Amino acid sequence: MRLLFVCLSLLLSLPLLAQKRFHYRTSDELQSVESFVYCRVDSSKVMGFDQIRRLPEEAFMLNTKNFLNFGNTEYPIWLRIDVENQSDEALYLIQELHDVRLLDVFLVDTNDSIRSWYTGAMRPFGAHFLKRSNTVFDLGKSPKRIYLRLQNTSVYVPLKIGNIQAISNYLHKYDLLYGGIYGVLLALMFYNLFVFAVTRDRVFLYYFFYISSSGYIIFKADNHHQEFVFHQISNFSSDINLSSAITLFFIILFANAYLRMKELAPKFFWTLVVLWLLCLVLLPFEWFPYQGWVNDIFQLLVISIMLVLLGASLYIHFLGFKHARYFVLAFGFYIYGVVNVLLGFMGIVSMNNLRAAYIYQICSVLEALFFAFAVAYRFNTYRKEAKDAREIALKRSQEHEELLLKNSQLLAEKLQIEQNIKSHQNNKDVNQLLQQIQSGSQSIRKISIPTVEGVILFPEQDINRLEAMGSYCMIYLSGNKKITTSKPMSHFEQMIDGEQFMRIHKSHIVNLNNVVRYIRGEGGTVEMKDKSEVPVSRRLKTELLQRLAIEQPAV
Repeated sequence: MRLLFVCLSLLLSLPLLAQKRFHYRTSDELQSVESFVYCRVDSSKVMGFDQIRRLPEEAFMLNTKNFLNFGNTEYPIWLRIDVENQSDEALYLIQELHDVRLLDVFLVDTNDSIRSWYTGAMRPFGAHFLKRSNTVFDLGKSPKRIYLRLQNTSVYVPLKIGNIQAISNYLHKYDLLYGGIYGVLLALMFYNLFVFAVTRDRVFLYYFFYISSSGYIIFKADNHHQEFVFHQISNFSSDINLSSAITLFFIILFANAYLRMKELAPKFFWTLVVLWLLCLVLLPFEWFPYQGWVNDIFQLLVISIMLVLLGASLYIHFLGFKHARYFVLAFGFYIYGVVNVLLGFMGIVSMNNLRAAYIYQICSVLEALFFAFAVAYRFNTYRKEAKDAREIALKRSQEHEELLLKNSQLLAEKLQIEQNIKSHQNNKDVNQLLQQIQSGSQSIRKISIPTVEGVILFPEQDINRLEAMGSYCMIYLSGNKKITTSKPMSHFEQMIDGEQFMRIHKSHIVNLNNVVRYIRGEGGTVEMKDKSEVPVSRRLKTELLQRLAIEQPAV
């Protein structure tokens, strides 16, 4: 009879013996507890701690993987962890889920005392043990069982336990990482704002707004916005999609202004516009009850936009625009970060170290740095163009001084001749000499060109042609030089000599003295001295041919 009783007791205790328990031993590193977690999905959405605590052990399912990922769900997730502290140190639980909306933690110790924490972005800030998104909870020296209730749009739950030394080591690395990220972003913001103030080039302004909005997303994802901006958020999805849409708007503006996508790759540009408008359609759903499919579609649109931008950058790079390589690298790193996060959520790659857990933030900063290289390249290009233009202007100025010196010599000769005048023929020679002096003394006509280093007064005769680039203008000079200005082409059209220059297309003005050939066609094309070919609009074709016939016959 006694043997039967022992057997029955063993059978009844098997479920308890089968329960996995996390045994903590002293270590200076955080220890992952994901493989010791039991979980339950609350499909009713109303279960409280008392109800969960009374459930039988088999009501929870053991997590069989080394990570916790429940995907996008509208239901609360209950987690249970059995803990045995085999050290004499106080333990701490750290939960690294970024921007978690709702998080309730209940601790049962060996004396069956209960402690609880109610935190998350949708509750007033300050309920954490430490004020940060990777929330830390003080378990004490004798924890027995931990319950967690999580509710979030995407439930990936990294959970670790350690002593105060391990927590301190981890948070020190974390603070260094984010300090570096924010430092880089702030430096880029102020640098580009300064360059915009100097050059008035809106590319730098667009980049400034892109960095600002992108930095806010990182700032918000780490819950820092709760400490400095909002003490709690009013809705389940908050403004993360709105912030992302604003960031996408500025990255499209920036890429288009820099790479001239609308002109060079119009199909890519209009695809981006359509995808971004679809993002706007989904924004109102942020303020309605959470729907998982909305978040999935929005994230798919974000990735699609980045892929289209990468494709456009590659296409424009192969067209011969070398500066597009910075965009290829930038978008490549961003997509690498996104793919790593997705693979981490799927459990294909490990996210158990700081670099892997924050790979998206790291790649976002690398993306911003490569964009910074792009705008620095543009700024240096401006400076080189301004230097080339200044050298040409100085060369012409020296030539003009030499011409004035020659005229002075001619004038001296004229005075000498006047003293020796003895015949009417000599008077005729003097008149011819005066005409030569007057024709040689004509001033060089110049126009003012604003550059990054000031305003250059540039000789018109050395301007080959002008090309409109939106609100900018590219001026092609003699010697295969060029300069980009922040003024539109219409600004220079009012300044140049109407006899020497002619607008032959809505985007082109040419120096008629430098046209060497007209190529027939619907509107036709003119070839310039520098071998460049410029299209002619049908509306202006007749006038161009008439003027070329007068000044320089077409070939």
